Amino acid sequence: MKHLQPLAAVAALYSADQHQTSEEIVASLSRVIFGGKDKKAAGRLRRTFARAFYQILRWTTTSTKIRDERGTGGTVFNNAILKRCKHAFAGSLMGSSKVENAALIEGDPMNGHYMMLAPELGTNGGLWDRIFFDSVQGKDVQLRLAWETRATYEAAKAWLDIGERVRLKAVAAGTGLSMILAYDRLIRDGFNPELITAMITDREEANIEKANRLLGKLATTRGEKFTHGRGYGISAETEDIFADHGEEGPAKYDVVTAMGILEYFQGFSYATTDQRLKLDPPVDASTAQDLATRLHAMTTDRSRLIINTYRNEASTRILELFGRRFNYRSRENLRCLLASANFRHSLLVGSGNIYDVEVYEKNHVPIPR
Repeated sequence: MKHLQPLAAVAALYSADQHQTSEEIVASLSRVIFGGKDKKAAGRLRRTFARAFYQILRWTTTSTKIRDERGTGGTVFNNAILKRCKHAFAGSLMGSSKVENAALIEGDPMNGHYMMLAPELGTNGGLWDRIFFDSVQGKDVQLRLAWETRATYEAAKAWLDIGERVRLKAVAAGTGLSMILAYDRLIRDGFNPELITAMITDREEANIEKANRLLGKLATTRGEKFTHGRGYGISAETEDIFADHGEEGPAKYDVVTAMGILEYFQGFSYATTDQRLKLDPPVDASTAQDLATRLHAMTTDRSRLIINTYRNEASTRILELFGRRFNYRSRENLRCLLASANFRHSLLVGSGNIYDVEVYEKNHVPIPR
């Protein structure tokens, strides 16, 4: 493991083999997240570099309109500097494998940020790894993982300490690394696995396949696959959060994490990419309030909702150069949004340059229909 570079570590983590290496990576991340001080958010020097890098990329980036076989439109971007560096994250910035996902950074490159937390992996990063993964946003992404994981663990532990069952769910979780780390820690701390149900969900089947491969490798998870027959364990399933569950409604959970999803939904924001760039806003069927209502429907009365804000900063504007569109929310925006779905603020877990991670509780009053 000590010779792996960050993206090689990601490939090993979600491969079909390399069980020992995956165990070592998870153990290293767990030690950093649960056993030491957080890395600091990027300081003034890195923020200044981000502003300069943004200007350079703005002057040197071009774009081309494309259409897929179904006639759906999209845009592919080109930048000679990023092309020359031949880094996978740069490739993800400039294009998407699917036109409908052009607003997202897909696949393994996004997980590269997390590998920089592990001392054995972070020191192996090259120049472009440090530029992309330890950038202003990269450091905030790392902090967000640590804050989310600890908040999930602490919320579950509060119920397990008194012998109560607990149900956890990660919504739009990508490859589910945070939930896996939290579950792994709970089991290693000696809590009864029969009291814990943990679900990782994402709409992308490729993400869920990777999550299930990782679950099949770890000593704490490979024998704990959730089944409806026994009613406990950990599992990863493809799911659209807006899917219709019929009259019964969605299953209820005591701890729900919804990280890195809200910024793609309109409403209750202080600024948007479209406003800043004077673009026509897309017509979206679902809004931030629709998402908040869905989160209310899947949480129990005693639940903890773990969620993040998203602030406008030079490092995020770099992503805008490559077609990404965001809705920027302050802590006050988030508070107003979730109040509309009868959640109240409970705890600020951590605050960086771009993300705050916060915990919300229910108001215990019926949601208006």
